Amino acid sequence: MAFLGIDWGKILSVPFWLDVRPGELSPLFEKYFLAVLFFSYFFYFLSCFLKKRFVSRRNFIKANFWRKFSTFCLTMAVSFTFIFFFRYEAIPFLGGRFWILIWLIAGIIWLGFLLKYYFINLPQELKKLEEKKKFSQYLSNARKK
Repeated sequence: MAFLGIDWGKILSVPFWLDVRPGELSPLFEKYFLAVLFFSYFFYFLSCFLKKRFVSRRNFIKANFWRKFSTFCLTMAVSFTFIFFFRYEAIPFLGGRFWILIWLIAGIIWLGFLLKYYFINLPQELKKLEEKKKFSQYLSNARKK
C-alpha cells in the first residue's frame, strides 16, 4: 500500500515510530522535511509582517493574535530544524521518529488553542473595545462642556 512513495502500512505501526535507530533519510523524505521547514519559516515571516502592519494601524488586539501565531511558527520551525538535523545525521535516540510524532501532536494542540483564540476570544475582545469606544465618546463630550 504505497502512496506518494510512502508505505502507509509501515507508518501506521507502533514499532515504526518507536525505533530509536531509524537509519538514514531517503531523498524523498528529505524533500518533505525541507518543505515543512520552508513553510514554517515562511509563515513566521508572514505573521511578523502582519503583526507590524496591525501595530502600525494601532489595532493591537489583532496584532496580539499575529504575535501569538508568529511565536507558534517560529517555535515549530526551530524545533523541526533540530529534528531534521538529528534525523539527517542519524543520531540514535535524538533522531528517532517519535520526535516527529511529538512535534506533530504538540503543533496540533497549540494550533487548536490559536484557533480558539481567533474564533472565540478575539471577537469578544473586539466587541468590548467597540463598547468602550462608544462609552468613552460620551465621557469626552461631557468633559468638554
